[in-house]
Amino acid sequence: MKLVKLSLVAALAAGTFSVANAVPLEEAIKDIDLSGVLRYRYRLSNVSSGAGHFSDALNGRGSTVGNGQSHHWAAILGISKAIGDNWKAFLELDARITDQSTGDDSSSNTIQTFYVNQFYLTYTAEDIATQVILGKQAVNAIWTENGHWQLVGTGAKVLNQSIEGLTLAAYAFDGFNPIGVTGGREGDTILNSRLIADRMADDEPVYNPYSENLYGVAAIGSYEALGGELDSQLWLAYIDEAAYLYALDLAYGTTFGEDTKWDLRFAYLGNSVTGDFDDVYQGAVDGGNFFGVNGTLKVSGFDGTLGFLYYGDKDAITFTTLSDNGNIGGLLAGEEIYYTNGSQLSGDLGQNTFGYVKFGYTFDKVLRFGSDIVYGGTKVNNGTLYSSGAGDKLEYTGRIDYKYSPKLSFQGWYSYVNIDNSLLEGEKHSVRLQALYKF
Repeated sequence: MKLVKLSLVAALAAGTFSVANAVPLEEAIKDIDLSGVLRYRYRLSNVSSGAGHFSDALNGRGSTVGNGQSHHWAAILGISKAIGDNWKAFLELDARITDQSTGDDSSSNTIQTFYVNQFYLTYTAEDIATQVILGKQAVNAIWTENGHWQLVGTGAKVLNQSIEGLTLAAYAFDGFNPIGVTGGREGDTILNSRLIADRMADDEPVYNPYSENLYGVAAIGSYEALGGELDSQLWLAYIDEAAYLYALDLAYGTTFGEDTKWDLRFAYLGNSVTGDFDDVYQGAVDGGNFFGVNGTLKVSGFDGTLGFLYYGDKDAITFTTLSDNGNIGGLLAGEEIYYTNGSQLSGDLGQNTFGYVKFGYTFDKVLRFGSDIVYGGTKVNNGTLYSSGAGDKLEYTGRIDYKYSPKLSFQGWYSYVNIDNSLLEGEKHSVRLQALYKF
């Protein structure tokens, strides 16, 4: 990898300081592919009851701002260029602006960021159906947010598709960007956990699991089976002196007639904490286990889903994902309940059990009205400590999605969350509106 970096530096230096090597503009921009995202998002929320600490339990990291409103603009531009036989270079620029105000004291805050999010080279060996990707890039694992706000690291990834229907992957990363919501960046990691953050702020020795290397392999397959399609994912990974991670994701879908489809999905994500991460936090952090299953039936525009989730530990901090809610969004329902204290998938204290139902109707394949209802609870060893987020939890979400064109879409949802424990009850109302353009 050092040789590649040195070669890039030498090439950049030669192109900068040698006029003789200058390339005409029309040749430089030839065969350049552009892609990207433009997004505007408005968020509004308020906690209508509950004392101060309980209000904090409803406003975990990553949630909509409590008792206030915020505006978020994001622009992402990806530039891909063929630079030689079988070689491509990719550069992704990311710009964010966040305006946030609170109703409590009428204060406001504006955060602006601009940075290079990804910068990598891809080599494609077509004869063996293999790609090698080197540089700063999205991890794109089952434990990471894989949308446009993903966990990025520096390293290498190898993808092989020589077996029909099967993708084999191997990767190694370091130099992550687990900044979370600070600095205007979206997404959460275990470093945002109030429990981990408190320990890292102390004078005692601390350990940052994202300061080490991540190694992993994966096998992702798609096959015809039992009259339908079976999709499978098997993931294994190791973070130096921190944790072993393993995951299995299975999905089966089949159709009946022309307009009836049934899908079933199950996933297990587990990890075991080891090394310095386990030693420094002296049992406060333990291995986590996540189980999720759901079934979906779609008939003539109508869709309905039943699902179940179990994860966490009532006696120790555990994590299921490495960033935000990972790549298991298809197994979740609701919006804000996973950002309440005790229920956060990227690191929290609490044993969670949830059941949910989702239903909706889509008009002309472009306009959908839907609802989610999630009910369950969070158990903590000291269940009377309301600031922990322990108690029975309910979320109702109403949704509207409109696909104006293949590139432009609009989305809105309203969320009502209620936490009820032995001491008091707290409620939170949230709204999010979004316009998204992809090109």
